[in-house]
Amino acid sequence: MMSVHLDTFSFSDVFSLVPVMWTEVYLFGFAAVLYVVLTGNLIPARFRSKTAKTVDDPKQDATPKPEGLRAISSALHRGNIDDAFDCLADVSADAFALMPLQTASRLLLALAGSQRGPELISNLSWGSWKPEARALEVALSEAARRNDVVVGWRLGQMADDLSMVKTSRSFELLAGAAPNAKSVRALVDEVRNSEIPFTKRLVLAVLGACATTSESELASELVASAELPQSDPDLCAALIRVYASCEQWDMACCIYEEVMMPAHLRPDPPLSEMLMRAAGYAGRSDLMPKLCEFLAGGEMARQARAIRAFGKDGDLDGAVTTFDKLKEGNVPISPVVYNCLIEACVQCGEMQVALKYLDEAKSMGAADVVGYNTAMKGQLAVGDDATAERLLAEMAQRGLSASLVTYHSLLNARARACDCHSAWRLVAQMRAAGLQPTAVTYSIFLKGCAAHSDAVHVSRVVDLIDETGVVMDEVLFASVVEACIRTGSLDLLAERTRQSPQGLTAPTYGSMIKAYGQARDVTQVWSLWKEMISREVRPTSITFGCMVEALVINGSTEEAWRLVQELWEEEQHRSLVNTVIYSTILKGFVLSKQPDRLMALYDEMRTRGIACNNIAYNTMLNAFAHCGAMHRVPQLLEDMKCANPPAEPDIVTYSTIVKGYCASGNLDKGLQLLQEMRKGERLSPDEVMYNSLLDGCAREHRLDEALRLLDDMRESGVAPSNYTLSILVKLLGRSRRLPQAFTMVETLCSDYGFRANIQVYTCLMQACFHNRQPGKALALHDQIVREGCIPDQKTYVALARGCLQAGIVDRAAEVVRCAHHLSGHNLIVTRGNPAGVDNKCLEDVLARLGVDTDSARQLSTDVKASTVQRGRDEYRPRPRPTGTARTGARGW
Repeated sequence: MMSVHLDTFSFSDVFSLVPVMWTEVYLFGFAAVLYVVLTGNLIPARFRSKTAKTVDDPKQDATPKPEGLRAISSALHRGNIDDAFDCLADVSADAFALMPLQTASRLLLALAGSQRGPELISNLSWGSWKPEARALEVALSEAARRNDVVVGWRLGQMADDLSMVKTSRSFELLAGAAPNAKSVRALVDEVRNSEIPFTKRLVLAVLGACATTSESELASELVASAELPQSDPDLCAALIRVYASCEQWDMACCIYEEVMMPAHLRPDPPLSEMLMRAAGYAGRSDLMPKLCEFLAGGEMARQARAIRAFGKDGDLDGAVTTFDKLKEGNVPISPVVYNCLIEACVQCGEMQVALKYLDEAKSMGAADVVGYNTAMKGQLAVGDDATAERLLAEMAQRGLSASLVTYHSLLNARARACDCHSAWRLVAQMRAAGLQPTAVTYSIFLKGCAAHSDAVHVSRVVDLIDETGVVMDEVLFASVVEACIRTGSLDLLAERTRQSPQGLTAPTYGSMIKAYGQARDVTQVWSLWKEMISREVRPTSITFGCMVEALVINGSTEEAWRLVQELWEEEQHRSLVNTVIYSTILKGFVLSKQPDRLMALYDEMRTRGIACNNIAYNTMLNAFAHCGAMHRVPQLLEDMKCANPPAEPDIVTYSTIVKGYCASGNLDKGLQLLQEMRKGERLSPDEVMYNSLLDGCAREHRLDEALRLLDDMRESGVAPSNYTLSILVKLLGRSRRLPQAFTMVETLCSDYGFRANIQVYTCLMQACFHNRQPGKALALHDQIVREGCIPDQKTYVALARGCLQAGIVDRAAEVVRCAHHLSGHNLIVTRGNPAGVDNKCLEDVLARLGVDTDSARQLSTDVKASTVQRGRDEYRPRPRPTGTARTGARGW
């Protein structure tokens, strides 16, 4: 056999392969040389020894994974479960806390799937290891993906043995793995004891388990106690499947008849078939015709879904083509199909086409409330309120009762348009039609009021709530709270708080505490906090953060710190004390300029193991910069590097330190820090840092360094701003380089496409006076006024004082007259209200003119008369708008 192959494989074939092989060798060698040239590394990073640490490698692993955990992770990754179990004995109790999420989830899955699992869990010393809830979720998800319900249920039992926290998602997955009805009931009891809310997903998961285990009684109890809408289609379908699995056919038909039919819910074909079977067994022949219609319309339902999909994709032509093909079958088109087509037209922005198909549905007798609602929603979206109102009236004429959805769509449009009168008229129509306002109705009102800061209508809506007797539940009360906060109706909020339901949550308390904190009402802040504690509402970290912030912004930082001490002493509240809380208190001590308290708070954080993040460190650095305590900066930087996890200095850190050095007169330290920062590749200096250094140069009159910094700034691609320009103009003016200052303004504005503001021009005028050219400063004033730049009071004060220093007192008086828009000067007057000068400047000018001189007395009289007249014009009552204009001005 070998000889045959040798004969057929000739030497010509061998030589034909050689060029191809050498080509690949050449290409590989070229790639290797290119890699070394570009990277400078002979060995790729992934092949280097992980234990070889160099000076150039700043990201060394501060907490290496123990060898035992590495062995377990490697064995689990290879699928060697027994090897992984054998390595468990080599891992210390403390090392389990370092186990990564992926390894923990794989280990849990392996323990649940092995016969050795229970023995290992009971015999091994796990120490304080408690896998995080996410690891359990990942393991349960993998078991569900494998459809291994046995392993899934064992994972739940293991979680109890290891005291693991189960989340809502964990309970959903465990419900799918429950082996019998007793297990499902035990699972529901565990959820209730854990105070995890029964969300829709969790309820549906439990109902699925009830259908599998034929537990209808538990399903009924759960649906009755869950805070979910009874007419939810998914909930109805799940409950019908539960009763069908228990052969309780009457109950299945009852849900369809009493819940789904009044809500106009159409069962899909599989559910319709199940209901047909239930109706047959229950002897409910009266339900058969409608259910047969649903089954016969299976094809039509599929086409309706296709039309809806085309609409979502924006393909109206595809939706119309599908509809036309359906019409070719000469079968009556159902209202559902028409509604899907109208919805597709609305989604594609073709409102007139939507009205066309609505008219066609009316002619075929297939127009229903859903179709009208969809068409009205589209008209409202494009602002055609008149057509929407016409459709509402047409519904009444055709005997179709408008639903709450209809009125809510119109009401929401009226709220957005600030047309409160039409909104209240709609509510009156709604009540006349026998539809009482609900919590949704009031929420729409309150959102409109809050969006337009209309406190009057907030009060009116609250009165309507009382009038209609609607129960103020948590959701509605939260809407009232938000509206009161946004409109500043804190008196109304206080009144409603006293009448609030007992079930208020911590987030609602947090919103109210924040509002009263911004209103500077510390008494009410404390009252709300104590009320929350007395009602045994456990505060969240966000609620506690609102409380601490409210105290700090009102100057009660010491009280905030004492509150932190109280909560730290309580085990159940200790987790609320985190880095954010301490950062807020740090800012409070910065505002009160108490650096010693700052360090005491910092030491307390380190003692309690509260991690300091960049915000906290930057806050302390900023405090040191303001208080002139720059000697503490090096130690704080060292603490940042040694923190666990390390807090890498960012651009804000460096900018704060540079600003502190420059403010304390140590410009060289700031420049040195800039050079150190530029050596690294991670951060680049920004405009704030350059401006701080330029300001330091201006303080020390170091023009050459400032110009070098400007060149460096431009080369680095950092665009200068007006603030940068004002610093440079000041420095050039003091250095007697006035022409260069003018050139600098023109060049930077031209190169970077911005216009010099009045602050830059004020500095330029002061530079003219420094260089003994008052005439140029006054000419610059006229030039910028002609160009549309409006001088402010500081500009005129600078001009007047410059003229006094130059000894031209008469020109200083003219500047004052120009600033107040008086006659008797040759300067160009600005448009708008006069800026004027302050009293101190006016007194100085009058003193230099001579108090008893005619010119001084006349100037003083004219300025006073101008000020009085300007005050009258400012406070003169303006005519109130009337008619529709007045309504529109008030808005919501």
